[in-house]
This record gives sequence, C-alpha cells and structure tokens, in this order.
Amino acid sequence: MAKILTGTEVNEILRACRENGEVADYVEGAEQFFELPPVLGQGYWREIQLRPGLKLILTDLKKRQSHHHRVRQHPQPMPLTFSYYLSGGCLVENDGLKLPAEEYAGKSYLYCLPETAEVEKYQANERICQVTLRVSPTLMTAFSDRLQELPTDLKTAIEHPKQSILYYPGRITPQQRQILKQLFQCTYQGLTRQIYLEAKSLELLALHLDQMLTRPLSAPQKLPARDADRIYQARDILKQNMSQPPSLSELARQVQLNERKLKQGFQQVLGTTVFGYLCRYRMEQAKQLLQTGGMSVQETAQYVGYASRSSFAAAFKRQFKVTPSRCRELL
Repeated sequence: MAKILTGTEVNEILRACRENGEVADYVEGAEQFFELPPVLGQGYWREIQLRPGLKLILTDLKKRQSHHHRVRQHPQPMPLTFSYYLSGGCLVENDGLKLPAEEYAGKSYLYCLPETAEVEKYQANERICQVTLRVSPTLMTAFSDRLQELPTDLKTAIEHPKQSILYYPGRITPQQRQILKQLFQCTYQGLTRQIYLEAKSLELLALHLDQMLTRPLSAPQKLPARDADRIYQARDILKQNMSQPPSLSELARQVQLNERKLKQGFQQVLGTTVFGYLCRYRMEQAKQLLQTGGMSVQETAQYVGYASRSSFAAAFKRQFKVTPSRCRELL
C-alpha cells in the first residue's frame, strides 16, 4: 500500500527543503507565494490579501504522494469560505458534518465551520486547480443592508459567525468558470493587479450569491431510467463488498458509467456521494452488529472495512453521536 503523508511529515520535509534552499517562497506586499518542492510534487500556492476581510487563494499543484491534512480546529469566528475546483478535489471529514464530503472538479463549496476539527484527504498524482475566497462576515454586512434576502442558513452564518455551521455545495457555472480562469491568467502587476483581482473576486462572489438565490427555482435534470438502474447496481456492489470496496474508477467500469455520471447519479438517486453512501451503510451494519453483542468493537471495525479502530470509532460517533463501546454497553 502506498504511503500516505501526514501534515507533520509534510512539515518536516518542507523544513528540510528550506534548509537546503529547495523551496521557492516569498512575501511581497499583500501577496504570499509558495512553490511545492520536487520531493513533494509540483505546482504552487498563492495567497493575496485584497482588502481587510477579503482574501484570494490560487492553488495549482500536483502531489507526488497521497496526503492527509489535519485541521485541529477551525477559528472562531470563521470567515465564509467560497471554494471552486477546476480540477482535482479531496475528501473532507469534519466533525461538524454528519457524513464525509467528497469535493470534486466542477463543483463549488461555501462553508463556515467554526471550532470544528477536520481532515482533508488528497490523492497522489491528481492535479488540484482551485480558487478560494475567504470573506469575513463583517465585510458581508458592510456590502449591503439587504442580508434578509439571502438564504436563511447563510444569513445566520453572517449574523452569528461564532456558532453557525454552514456547508453549501453548488455547481460551477460557465460565467464563474470564465472568471476563475481570468484569476489564474492575470498578467497585470502592482496596483493594477490588485484592483483587477479584487474586482474579479467580487464579481465571482456576486455570481455565487445570485446562484444561491435562484437555484431553488430550477428543477434538477431527471436521470435516465437505464442510468438509475446502474446506480442501484453500483449501490449493491458497495454493499456486497463493504470491507474491500472497489475504487471509484473500478466501480464505474463495473456498472458501465463514467466517473462523473456515477458521482452525479449517486447524488440524484440516493442523495449522497459514493463514499458517503458506503460510510453510512458501514455504520448501519456496525450498529446492528454491536447491538447483537456478537462481536467486539475491534472485530466489528474489521468486518465493515476499517483497519484502524480509532478511525472506525470516530466515524461511528460522527454518525450516531455515541461511541461504539457505549453503543455495545446499551444492549
């Protein structure tokens, strides 16, 4: 099995690379730049403070090894984060969400998850091209006195940023995609660059809010019956092989769908992601096994496909708000 780097290991590698002069990073005015050293992959990360309360992050990189990045605790209050994937993605496990969230190309994500812990899982050799906007609630209120027009959950996150939990996935529209590319392709320098990037970021923000306000009016496209049958077939394959499930590409091949249709189909037919469904099914089976009292927690974890008891316990508690041991004691 390929090694998965932890955040600590990545930091140790970066420290050694810096000591050897193998890391290209600098701060110039309001902009920070970091280039991934060859031992970790290729590409860069760029962060620009556009104005107080508005930050733009441009990421275009490919990791040589899979990487699990742990966020011990998001800040309180936390800025509203608008994230857009042009390519790549990651799996997010956040203790403020009921299920893991699979983030992937072509999608946007608006979230505010103060005081929550998180693990972000990135795959090796997958190009991640991502734009992130971080907007303070204070800046949002300064834009307009018409916040009452926003969806209730977003309005609540702006007014109560210390305790509100918000996670709002969306789809990148053609207009948004054009702006995202313009942000990466900007050739202006100095003051002109700063103004241009801020204008495009605010335009992207406006389009995102407009999408949130108008999306409920549009009906989702109906999945063809033949494709829906293949989604149910994929579901059954996962259930039959929950301890050793096929990869996403292998599952798509088995049911004769491409990966994109497989992901979209799970959302439309089952209301969750492929990984989300597998996780939920594993937890339901684990709960039944624990309640019958026939297996220990370790045996149950292995039966449903978890090599690590601690990972199983964390997933179980996230799903049922009780530890596996406690669930077994409640027989």
